Amino acid sequence: MLPSKDRLRSREVEEVLHKGQRRSTPLFSFTFLVPADRNAFAVAVSKKILPNAVDRNKARRRFYSVFSKLKISGSHAHIVFMPKKDSIKTTFSLLQKEIENSLIRAKIL
Repeated sequence: MLPSKDRLRSREVEEVLHKGQRRSTPLFSFTFLVPADRNAFAVAVSKKILPNAVDRNKARRRFYSVFSKLKISGSHAHIVFMPKKDSIKTTFSLLQKEIENSLIRAKIL
């Protein structure tokens, strides 16, 4: 689990979803807002996508684990990730590479 200073609050998540830029990949979509006061992440998993709570929590834990290993040195950003069904079926290393590549393409890393 990420420390609370690295996680977004609910009002910050709403702000990112309304004002941020959206990107999508086959494993997840994400919305980000740059500049921000700090680097912070959130994972929003819909019951529509993963109806089982165990799967939603697994997806959330996998994403937070990747975030804890990321070294963001560039601009500060608030990022909300929305996993898709295939994200819990892929290997962790593939998920990690996909997140890193998508953040590089979005010029956050």
